[in-house]
Amino acid sequence: MRLSDRLKKARNQSFAGREKEIELFKQLAFSPSNYFLLFLHGPGGQGKTVLLRKFRDICSQRKLTYLLMDGREQEAHPNSLLTALREVLGLSTGEDPFEALERRQDRFILFFDTFEKFGPIEIWLREEFFPQMPENVFVVLSGRTPPEIAWRTDSGWKEVMKILPLETFGEEDCQSYLNKRNLPAEVHQEIIRFTHGHPLALSVVADLYQQQPEQQLQPEDSPDLIRALLEQFLEQVPSYAHKSALEICALVHLTTESLLAEVLGPEKGAELFDWLRGLSFIEAGKMGLYPHELAREALTVDLKWRNPDSYAELHEKSRKYYLKKLESVSGEAQRIWLFELIYLHRANPVIRPFFTWEEGSSYWMDHMREEDIPTLRKMVARHEGEASAQQFEQWVDHPCSEVWVWREAKEAVAFLMNIQAETLVHQPPDHDPAVRQLLSHANQYFHLREGEQLVLFRYWMAEDTHQAVSDLQSSIFLAVVQYYFRPGLAISMLCLIQPEFWAQGLNYADLHHVQEIDFLVNEVPFGWYYHDWRKRPPLAWLDLLGQREVGGKVEEQDPLTTPKLAVVLLSEAEFEEAVHQALKHYGSNKELSNNLLIRSRFVIKHTGEEADEEARMGQLQQLIDEAMVEINQSSTLGKYHRVLYRTFINPVGSQERTADFLNMSFSTYRRYLKAGVSEVAKILWEQEVG
Repeated sequence: MRLSDRLKKARNQSFAGREKEIELFKQLAFSPSNYFLLFLHGPGGQGKTVLLRKFRDICSQRKLTYLLMDGREQEAHPNSLLTALREVLGLSTGEDPFEALERRQDRFILFFDTFEKFGPIEIWLREEFFPQMPENVFVVLSGRTPPEIAWRTDSGWKEVMKILPLETFGEEDCQSYLNKRNLPAEVHQEIIRFTHGHPLALSVVADLYQQQPEQQLQPEDSPDLIRALLEQFLEQVPSYAHKSALEICALVHLTTESLLAEVLGPEKGAELFDWLRGLSFIEAGKMGLYPHELAREALTVDLKWRNPDSYAELHEKSRKYYLKKLESVSGEAQRIWLFELIYLHRANPVIRPFFTWEEGSSYWMDHMREEDIPTLRKMVARHEGEASAQQFEQWVDHPCSEVWVWREAKEAVAFLMNIQAETLVHQPPDHDPAVRQLLSHANQYFHLREGEQLVLFRYWMAEDTHQAVSDLQSSIFLAVVQYYFRPGLAISMLCLIQPEFWAQGLNYADLHHVQEIDFLVNEVPFGWYYHDWRKRPPLAWLDLLGQREVGGKVEEQDPLTTPKLAVVLLSEAEFEEAVHQALKHYGSNKELSNNLLIRSRFVIKHTGEEADEEARMGQLQQLIDEAMVEINQSSTLGKYHRVLYRTFINPVGSQERTADFLNMSFSTYRRYLKAGVSEVAKILWEQEVG
């Protein structure tokens, strides 16, 4: 017997109730009927997923082919559904799945779980996908909410669709379930009174009794029954390691055996994973385990309140696991691991007001098509006025711009435009004053080197909510975060309406407001937030966010309003000239204090960002001394040391006098001096670029 067979047997043995629902499914799906579709709906914890599993077992017993589309795992995109349908039918990419279904002699059942996640393509499903299905297909939809009014008012769908609300268990079903879980009859009434027939609550309290048979339930006044049950359950798990595994499962998006092994030790990973999989409120998906949403929230809140130190430890270990994964992947795999990492921050009180991240976001992202442009232009004109819409239109045709579109069904409902602006720094565009002002600032303070990229997220918005906090805004921000991992990115800048509103969340995320380049659109303030990825690369940035997540108070961050305090990043040519000037003014603190090198990365790396000017000047002099020693000890470069030393460190006068002192011709002296300065610059440049 395979493990899958054992799991199926155990589930069937514990399944109880829902006889009416099962009979209705058999009647509609397997007997002659006018019905094509069964729409199950009910709130979380009512057992919809368990019931769909029972329906699929019935199909297997009858040797019927079926396909499950789970909104928590399946992308809400027409191509994704058609591909899955072809795979289960054994078709190649070009074959028509609807024709293949029509050729079948047997019944084919199509299940959709968590149907609310298919919202973006619901119109396409209702008007295009389902109507192409032949008569031998039956569809079951299961979700939290009843069918939209478009289903219920369409005279055609009313004839072929049965709506079935899923209720809590009656007493008979409760008794049947508790008997199958082998709980003693004397505790049945107590449990039924305690759970009021809520299926998830029944399963959790049954787990609790099996873990601790002597446990006595007490009446609870709190309406949050699941939380009360889980708090009791946490106290009765077999060991501290089991408790930690359950808490990890609540903390992370998806739990795998390898994650548990990394966090809790390799010898425990398999055992704890199997134990979690056996709990009734834990579901198994394609990519790992996850708890029921109510259970996840209850467990996370309880852990953070009850043991913040343990919360911080588990958070840090999980974060390090994801960071390690991110270091070795790219593309789609990178997006998956990045989402897993960002998910750890979903409940942070600083971040929470600015995001509405939902598991399995229902919108899908696509490249802009030519036919999208009028819709996007209309969005900009609606929210930012005609002048801004004209600027957007010119950027759309610009070779430096790229536009991503978020779709619901086929329609564009949001977009994000980025501009690769490093080539524009010295030739700012005339049509966009805000970008022209930004590029002037970048040219003065960012000092981009060859090959380094400056990306501007110039326009982004949702059709109905513009840049207000929403599901679409959060999805756009996630796309921006993924962009940060592109090779060569030096500076990113994000344009936002009402920039002060975003200060708390974005400063927390180490993005800073450049106040001096704010601008107005229809008398409404807009501003830019930036991050320098040369100073804090993506993985270090993610590590910083993780530290802030569990470290208490977030330190205040000053926006870039005083550029003289910023780290200066020079091109190689600019760097060599600054080294030459530092050598010339080696003994003059007044002159050395104006040298850009005392604000360069290789100096601040040694002194720290809090060091004063005097300490940074001293550090620069020390690094020059060390470079001089390295040159002096070189068999090939040693000849330059005397020239550098007597010209800059312990000078004897003018260059002519120095040449005489060294007994050199002036031309040889000048050649050695130039070469020596270049060698010092090379040594320091290697430290600057790491």
